[in-house]
Amino acid sequence: MSIILITGPSGSGKDTLLRHARSHFPPEHLAFARRYITRPPDTNEDNFFVDDRAFACLQQSGFFLSTWQAHGNCYGISWHEYEKTTVLQEQNQQQTPLLCSVSRTAIADFERRFDRVITVLVSVSPVILAQRLSARARESEAEAATRLQRADLPVQARELIRFDNSAPLAESSGRFTMLLEQLLNNTQIRHPRHIRPIRPIRH
Repeated sequence: MSIILITGPSGSGKDTLLRHARSHFPPEHLAFARRYITRPPDTNEDNFFVDDRAFACLQQSGFFLSTWQAHGNCYGISWHEYEKTTVLQEQNQQQTPLLCSVSRTAIADFERRFDRVITVLVSVSPVILAQRLSARARESEAEAATRLQRADLPVQARELIRFDNSAPLAESSGRFTMLLEQLLNNTQIRHPRHIRPIRPIRH
């Protein structure tokens, strides 16, 4: 199975792009992983909210394929997302890449486990990033400043594609969808290097 990772600084518009992409691609063509986060999701996100204690229990039980921390919150992608996509792929007898929105620090987790991992780095100009952080009003001034400082952190990835999301949404969402279509046309089914079997979990 091919993995497509979407990463980039907070406020770069990743969740908005993904929301539009979900309405374009049927699930048998592209699966979108839902994250577990220790804060309630905003209107652009489709995540599972769990508190800190529940997240720690899930992490200790080996529930997560990858976890990371950012801005005082914990994030994770479960093995169940991979399992669901594998079943979907077998049912439809066609390639179904799994798309995950992750931190830049989580890329290595996926590259250790899967042969084909494509990372798309979403970025915007510093001025636009500051405007978007201010507009969403999720952070204090100090927190927004910290996010701006982290925006230029380097990204290490085997296959890295940079996507500039500075344009208006109508233009950017169309270009992002075209990019994903190109990736779907070029991805190959690869077997993961190491998969830990887990018990199916119902949500």
